[in-house]
Amino acid sequence: MYPFRALLLLLALLSQPGLAIDEPAQAALDRTLAELRAGFQIPALAVSVIASGELVYAGGAGYIDEDRQLPVTSETTFRIASISKLFTAQSIMQLVEAGKLKLSDPVSKHLPLFEGSPITIVQLLTHTAGIKDAVRPVDTSQRRSQADYLSLIVAQGTPDTAVHNFEYSDTGFNLLGAIVSAVSGMPFDQYVEQHILEPSHMRHSGYYDGQHGIAPSAQPTYQGKVLTQAQRRAFDPGFYPSEGLVSSAGDLGLWLSATLNQDDSILTAPSYAEMLQPRADTPWGDVQVALAWQVYKKDDRVVAQHLGSLRGYKSLLISYPQERNGIVVLTNAAEVPRFEIAEKLMQALRSAGVW
Repeated sequence: MYPFRALLLLLALLSQPGLAIDEPAQAALDRTLAELRAGFQIPALAVSVIASGELVYAGGAGYIDEDRQLPVTSETTFRIASISKLFTAQSIMQLVEAGKLKLSDPVSKHLPLFEGSPITIVQLLTHTAGIKDAVRPVDTSQRRSQADYLSLIVAQGTPDTAVHNFEYSDTGFNLLGAIVSAVSGMPFDQYVEQHILEPSHMRHSGYYDGQHGIAPSAQPTYQGKVLTQAQRRAFDPGFYPSEGLVSSAGDLGLWLSATLNQDDSILTAPSYAEMLQPRADTPWGDVQVALAWQVYKKDDRVVAQHLGSLRGYKSLLISYPQERNGIVVLTNAAEVPRFEIAEKLMQALRSAGVW
């Protein structure tokens, strides 16, 4: 990483949210955030904004503990669910750059349990491998190893042809995480922490197995009530690659800023560009799948996004790579109009002259 760019990221992390924009713009965003939280009855809402590649705002509204009046801030941690897949995809691309694998490699080259399967790494990255999500996450107390998890996937059967249509698959990204571990010689979570989280200065982010690691401080809710332990989705290390990252709006803002600036401490410029190339159609209108990213054009602008959804959490990361603008929305509510929230934030940003 260039020293000056590293300094900018560090200053963004250490400064108070909103110092990169003037006080009226910050106040307008604070008001918008509070109104959205109240209007949509979201217990905890956190947002970060990137403008021209710079993290200009990170803030929160609501409480992580209303009884004790503990407010949501830019450092409040949430389960970000499937936004985790973007970090898995970047990990794969780092290993491609290191010459340790190719996107065209069959999965069996790195995971011998899948011997004979025609599925390739690029198919996993684009949800076109035809792998069903039949194996569910389990609590850490059940002590299911990665080898046990992979064996269950093999036992359920994998497609025997190499051409498939888009079918969203958490399992496919969990296989990618197993490949990262096999090729790098490191546990998946340690690899991501060392090669992506640390270079991006994401000091409040990591993985949680239900007992150890970075736990979410915003608890999952449904209709305003905190879910019981029995109602919550299990923290399963086997699902780290598809849904396991715990992070904050501030940290994700730093990472998105680095990604939009094509920071070379994570990937080279050609790899960033390759990750955004459309690969397959999806059932979601004009949206196509790239390498993990969901991409489309709006008003001749490229949009790259990913959503996250887990029991009691909803999140959205939406970016405009050409302008290097982006928004991160994190919530701890089961039902949230994420795109409506993002659009209202964009309107506030345009009115305040930030975008």
